[in-house]
Amino acid sequence: MKLRRATVFALSFWSAAFAFIVVDWSRATPHNRFDEPPPWQLGQDKIEGAGHCAAPLSTK
Repeated sequence: MKLRRATVFALSFWSAAFAFIVVDWSRATPHNRFDEPPPWQLGQDKIEGAGHCAAPLSTK
């Protein structure tokens, strides 16, 4: 069976893209979405005891 050049290119491209995603996903650290300030708080200092109603409960 003779493969066309475009088919070979597409197969090699998607194989490389899938391999990159697998390697990146396996080496990445989990993202804690609660570790970031709300968008309206960017550029302001954090105040102890203040929070947002959707923030997770923390044990101190």
